[in-house]
Amino acid sequence: MNTKVSIIIPVYNVELYILKCLESVAAQTMSEGVECILVDDCGKDNSVRIAEDFIRCYQGNIEFVLLHHEHNGGLSAARNTGVRAAKGEYVYFLDSDDEIMPNCMELLYSRVEKYGTVDLVVSPLCEEREKLNTPSDFAIDEYLSDSKTIKKVLLFYDGDLITAAARMIRKDLFVKHHLFFLEGIIHEDNYWVFFLAKYVKTMCFCSERTYYHRYNPNSITGNVNVAKECLAYKTIIKDLCNNIDPFLVGVQKEYILNNMITAINGGYYSSESEREDLIQSLCRISNVFERALLLLYFKLRKGFVKTKILHLLIRFYKL
Repeated sequence: MNTKVSIIIPVYNVELYILKCLESVAAQTMSEGVECILVDDCGKDNSVRIAEDFIRCYQGNIEFVLLHHEHNGGLSAARNTGVRAAKGEYVYFLDSDDEIMPNCMELLYSRVEKYGTVDLVVSPLCEEREKLNTPSDFAIDEYLSDSKTIKKVLLFYDGDLITAAARMIRKDLFVKHHLFFLEGIIHEDNYWVFFLAKYVKTMCFCSERTYYHRYNPNSITGNVNVAKECLAYKTIIKDLCNNIDPFLVGVQKEYILNNMITAINGGYYSSESEREDLIQSLCRISNVFERALLLLYFKLRKGFVKTKILHLLIRFYKL
């Protein structure tokens, strides 16, 4: 039987969570045509040993594969390794400290069976177990083929939508447009989704909550490393400014601006000159009115006027 979906799980220092993650994969109501690729990214705990024991004892239809890195490469490198090894028509990203609901693969792949080959199937993350059986708050149609709507949805700056986790993407599209994750930075999803939005032409949205995102205090997002934050946002902002395409320019600028606000409000720049350089990156691709509002916004302290300027700037972007 052809492999329909390859679930890709990077494994790094998650010994407290990896078993629950793998059990959630094994419990899938759709098991035929599913493979699960684990990528050992050279952690220092017992995560891999737990995974090996689980795979050895597993009896079922899902094919579990464990790949090993020679040295730690980070989340992006582990995902990229998984994609290159994947045999599935689609790849699905699952973080090793999270879980998926038993009907996850069935619900997501049912959209492919219903609408034919689609580029992307999206479902929302859920961080509260008690809400897992409630529908998403996002008002998005189940099937989208309008490029304008798709790009707006994908670049909507919200943590539930800009992640790679809980996304099922057609592997051919991924490889054809070289949508591999940028290695060497954190917040790689912010970077990745900007380029993904350029190529997705058809998309399905699954309103059912199929992905449980667990807060892990030892994860990258749970531990702030200012140097890594500075490098990440500098790379994201500059590269995205250099890769704006002519389709929905304002939507792309707004996405970059939101990343910039996160960086500057968080103090994720190494010096005042770097802060100014980040702002100028967006100024250089802005018209005279946008540039004036940008400079004024970042000059002002918190307050009513600053908020109004931001709203006005976003209105210009939406024109």
